[in-house]
Amino acid sequence: MNTKTLGYTTMIVSAALMGCVGLFARNINTSGDVIAFTRMTVGALCILAIMLYQGKAQLIKQTKLSPSVIASGACLGLCLAAYVSSTKYTTLANAVFLIYTGPVFSTILAAIFLKEKIAKLTAGLLTAVFIGCLFIIGIINYDAQSGLTVSLSFSKENFIGDMLGLASGLGYGLYLFFSRYRTDVGSDSRSFFNFLFGALAIAIFFLMNPPSISEMDSSSWVWLISMGFFIGFGALSLLTIAAKHLKAAELACVSYLETVVGAGIGIMMFGESLTALQTLGGILVIGGGMGEIVFTMSKKRKSKAKINPQPGH
Repeated sequence: MNTKTLGYTTMIVSAALMGCVGLFARNINTSGDVIAFTRMTVGALCILAIMLYQGKAQLIKQTKLSPSVIASGACLGLCLAAYVSSTKYTTLANAVFLIYTGPVFSTILAAIFLKEKIAKLTAGLLTAVFIGCLFIIGIINYDAQSGLTVSLSFSKENFIGDMLGLASGLGYGLYLFFSRYRTDVGSDSRSFFNFLFGALAIAIFFLMNPPSISEMDSSSWVWLISMGFFIGFGALSLLTIAAKHLKAAELACVSYLETVVGAGIGIMMFGESLTALQTLGGILVIGGGMGEIVFTMSKKRKSKAKINPQPGH
């Protein structure tokens, strides 16, 4: 499997798993920072166990830590904690929209600091999936009386939640950006350090704002540990692999698949429904994400064909 195929495959699976966050979170009676800390801790333990089993533990010692490695893990942990917490202080639409400013931030930062070129088609597809995300979460809406409306607003009542949502989006964007700095670090080691420094960053936050687990029952604990394994270890490890092989803009396009998965779970599991505009948004997200994959893979095949022409050509 070539690097782009590996990157897109792992990103699709990661986004699908991340889309299940709502399903797990609705069954856990605790705060967002506790959920995020558990995801980071379970992920770190699982990666460490696998590396010990495979005899790769020395790779952790051999990895030269740098500010970008530490920062990517810390940003990932804090952005997840801020995101879940923001849903408690603002509307879900505002929280989801604001965290998904992250891929846009990362694409811009990568273009400025890493000199990653953004093709016109990629920019168009990224715009399409971003607009599709706005349709799905209801930021852009339509009804016969009001017509087309944009509902995002920073009210006094939602100010804290909106700021947490903005922080989660910035943190997500910085994580994606910093992940592009040290592509020399192996995926296993990078995943371990992402989980480790993510957990440590949240632990430092706990010192300022001690968590509460008094309302946790046995069912909540089962859901929490399961979430830590599937959406912590599974989804974030795959995201780490994807970030190593995809450019920021490519990663951004496919990441929006999470909103489609989340909407699908809402329909199937919680009886929620989609409006015509939300359905159009889903089409834009899937079309934009898949369009970026097809465009990149086609370009790669053409480049190989030029380097290795077929006999007789």
